[in-house]
Amino acid sequence: MASCWDDPDPAIVLGTADAVGAAVIRTVAGRSIGHVRLVVVADPHRRTGLGRAMVETLEDWLACRGADEVQVGGEAPFYLWPGIDIRLTPALCLFEAVGYRERGSVCNLSCPSSFRSEVPAGVAVRRVLTADDAAQVTDVVERTWPWWSAEVARGIEHGACLAAWRGDEVLGLGCHSVSRGGWIGPLATVPAAEGGGIGRAVLGRLCADIAVAGYRRAEIAWVGPIGFYARAADAHVSRVFQSRSRRLR
Repeated sequence: MASCWDDPDPAIVLGTADAVGAAVIRTVAGRSIGHVRLVVVADPHRRTGLGRAMVETLEDWLACRGADEVQVGGEAPFYLWPGIDIRLTPALCLFEAVGYRERGSVCNLSCPSSFRSEVPAGVAVRRVLTADDAAQVTDVVERTWPWWSAEVARGIEHGACLAAWRGDEVLGLGCHSVSRGGWIGPLATVPAAEGGGIGRAVLGRLCADIAVAGYRRAEIAWVGPIGFYARAADAHVSRVFQSRSRRLR
């Protein structure tokens, strides 16, 4: 649970004998946005007001630290879930009851961890391990996908970032298990190399890593675009998450 206990931003984990809650604050475009990332209530104590009390306590903590809006999940770059899993009816009921408005939905896809793809001729896919490779990958990310910089940095730190190279040129990259074991993302190909099989090759290598770790399926988190993964690896929607938020002031 490193995402709860080892977050670079202000975060809190609260617990009683019967409930657990966690929250974090992210700064987005100069605004402090709070995120309720976890609320768990033991079965015998559901529908007693304990979940509501936990949410309100987390909101108070967030408001005292400058948050003017709270979202459920979606606390990129390090998150437990993109939102509320729509299969969790009690969670949907709880946040609806305390005034959180629906803001849309996002999905995860999954594919077998046995998926592999041929690496294009002249291209090498390798783990980012050396300082020189890390510096070059970091530079490409900061120039092309700066919103992924923190996730890629953690992926490199954990030995879970792979990149595609042609000579000294980075063509694409991907990470897995950045926030949750067995989850893939981010994954991207530089615009000039799109359509050349780079993304498929990196995805295959990430799946190989995940298979070694004992996962039968790879979860592709907070997906976009869906079409690429569906065509490349016959990936299917595995989870749908509802985004909800409310203003604190």
